[in-house]
Amino acid sequence: MTSSIDKGSGFEKNLALPDPYGEGFEHSEDPLEHTKQQWATLEKRRLMIGRLARKPSLMLWRTFNGFFLASFAFISLLEPALIDAVGGWIFLLALPIALAVAPSVIAGEASWQAMQARISLREQGGVQAGKRHALRAQPGMDRILESLRDQRRNNLMATVLSSISFSLLVLASAIQPNSLAWNLALLVAMTGGVAQSFHSMFSYDFVRQQGDPFPSLVFHAPTHHPTQLGSVLGDLLVAHLDPDLLLEWEEWRMAFKKALIPGNIPKQALERLLYILHLHMEEEITFEMAFEEFKAFIVADRVAGLLLDEENRFNWRSLQRLIAHARGWQPGAFLLLDRLQYDLLSGAPPLLRAEWRMDVALDETCHAGAGNLFIALNNQTFTERHVRVEVLTPNGEPETRDHRFELSPCPPPRQAVSLSHPSEDDALDWIPRYLERGVVLWIGVAWPKDFAGPADVQVILRDDDGVVLESQVVRTDVRRSGGSQSKIRTRKLEQARRKGELPMPSFSA
Repeated sequence: MTSSIDKGSGFEKNLALPDPYGEGFEHSEDPLEHTKQQWATLEKRRLMIGRLARKPSLMLWRTFNGFFLASFAFISLLEPALIDAVGGWIFLLALPIALAVAPSVIAGEASWQAMQARISLREQGGVQAGKRHALRAQPGMDRILESLRDQRRNNLMATVLSSISFSLLVLASAIQPNSLAWNLALLVAMTGGVAQSFHSMFSYDFVRQQGDPFPSLVFHAPTHHPTQLGSVLGDLLVAHLDPDLLLEWEEWRMAFKKALIPGNIPKQALERLLYILHLHMEEEITFEMAFEEFKAFIVADRVAGLLLDEENRFNWRSLQRLIAHARGWQPGAFLLLDRLQYDLLSGAPPLLRAEWRMDVALDETCHAGAGNLFIALNNQTFTERHVRVEVLTPNGEPETRDHRFELSPCPPPRQAVSLSHPSEDDALDWIPRYLERGVVLWIGVAWPKDFAGPADVQVILRDDDGVVLESQVVRTDVRRSGGSQSKIRTRKLEQARRKGELPMPSFSA
């Protein structure tokens, strides 16, 4: 006769198999969630320490720290009693050295680690749920990663030079004054201090890039871009976005499209929004005027949430920063915009009476033997027409290039228009219309290594029968060195960043 065992008895519990995974395994952390938390921590540290490292006072001390160590070593050579009198207090020199080097080192390491975590998140689909992106394989990402490595190398070099100078000063304080080793230690310490200061000057721009809300933007170069721009501001802005920011831009663009009043063309509306922000940034219109213009094509109660929320990745100020960033890279494209605005406001006869409007802009100076040519073309008749644009670059590349287009009609205004008008079509209506219905070409031109000096580029507009409708010649100065251009561009990109850090605009009382 067998006896039954209650299911809840202690005997049955003793017979239960042990958990092969160990206690607490069911509560193990999700690796993707762990990567998200790690990235958030690193990003917060990158922003906080990066903004500290780029403060003018700390950057100034980072440069003069080496001169301070070199001066101390030089004075000790002249007055051996000085380093003897300091004694053990010499270890306090580690504090100013750490103040000069540590913020930049911590920010640089946080930037590198945050980028690695971000790439991992993109690859695992942790940024956009279910969407994976091989960010490392995107064009331009190699340049960004190499720039971050350069930051780490610069920080390592500054740390090594400062450490060597400090160590030799400590050594000199512990050995017999005026001995050969004593003199040699102070001389090398002085040399290392001077070298550290010069290195800090050369790496000054790298430190200024730290703590940027858009960490990869300044390291990205627009090496790949379309020859034909669908819109000047929209496509130009996108061409200068780094691969990670481009993915975020596509998300924002979809949100912008949903916020439009039905009946508006998304591409034209986006061009209009960017142009209004550009005019506000240039102080040609007030915030109140810009806000009212937005309500003409964006649902009124969604304008503030779309553009004035500081928590949004893309808002009023960050979009203005991206516009200024694109202008820093390609000022010629914005020259076309400025001329179009002037023609509309002045009612210039070439705009009002001509069947075609062709405008050409080329860099005044083509550094390193290469430049950017922009051509804006509009059909000002009432019917679609086919034309051919021929670009001639004597002694350069491409020596000749043809582009054929079918241009939509874009009749000009009958008279000069106002910049902004509450009831009539104004320049803020006409400019996006011109840009959306016309064609804008972005062509790279270059000259061989043995060529330098003045150079001409000719642009010819022909109809289907080959008849010349218009021809323009632009001149540039070809130079082989690109150093000055890099410095000018770096200064413009820094100015663009400062625009993005301005307080969010608000209605005036």
